[in-house]
Amino acid sequence: MADQFSPSEVRKRGPERHLTKNYNFAGPGTEYRARKKGSDFYEKMMKAAGRPLVGSKPYDKPYDNLDKCGVAHDAVYARKDATPAQVKQADREFQKCAQEISVGKDGVSVKLRSLAARAGFEGKIALEGAGLLRKGSFASGGEKKGKVKGFIGQELGKKPLLVHSLGHKILHAAKKGILQK
Repeated sequence: MADQFSPSEVRKRGPERHLTKNYNFAGPGTEYRARKKGSDFYEKMMKAAGRPLVGSKPYDKPYDNLDKCGVAHDAVYARKDATPAQVKQADREFQKCAQEISVGKDGVSVKLRSLAARAGFEGKIALEGAGLLRKGSFASGGEKKGKVKGFIGQELGKKPLLVHSLGHKILHAAKKGILQK
């Protein structure tokens, strides 16, 4: 079995796409195992693979309370033996955690990101239920590839344009609504 931290293996995986440039965990493609080995380990691994560093130092700590929601979620997503049910439960737990984000404690921008993230997971879960995404999509485990009717985001690290675009529209509309009040 190949070393998952070798430059060649790291380059095979899709990019990390976090909710903001500062986040270390919340978002698809997180190099969770490397981050949990420590900030220096993650940094050396990414540099050796010629990949950009994503997030902010220290790379093994969440940036804020919403990014902290991604830590337990990513632990499940990183497991190759995670079942579709476990991945869906991790999605629901992330949503529950994100629901606890408040404007007073965390600020308007973090609250808006939490709303967009929760809506994004609702969309993902609905697309999985409709058979347009494989169950457990974006996770190392989940349903085996090839069992879906559609094509959106079938591979780990691939960006589902439909869901991504919807999240941006929701975030823009929410910001516009708050600024007008």
